[in-house]
Amino acid sequence: MAMTLAEIFRNEGKEEGKAEGKAEAKAAFTETAIELITKFVAPVSDEMKDKLHKQEISTLETLMKQIDECKTIEDVKQYLK
Repeated sequence: MAMTLAEIFRNEGKEEGKAEGKAEAKAAFTETAIELITKFVAPVSDEMKDKLHKQEISTLETLMKQIDECKTIEDVKQYLK
């Protein structure tokens, strides 16, 4: 079945929108994780921020749920892949 140009462009736009939405969500999760670590554990170094930005959303979610169990940055690092 042949697609019209309009359908092709519409589908491409949807895919771009999904990717953009995922990137925005990941950035929000990362910033929230950094804020929680800073508030409850210790200030976050630039190196740690880079590592956090590379994590999957599921990893960041787990870390944020367990932040009350972290006493040191080393405890936080255990959650990072």
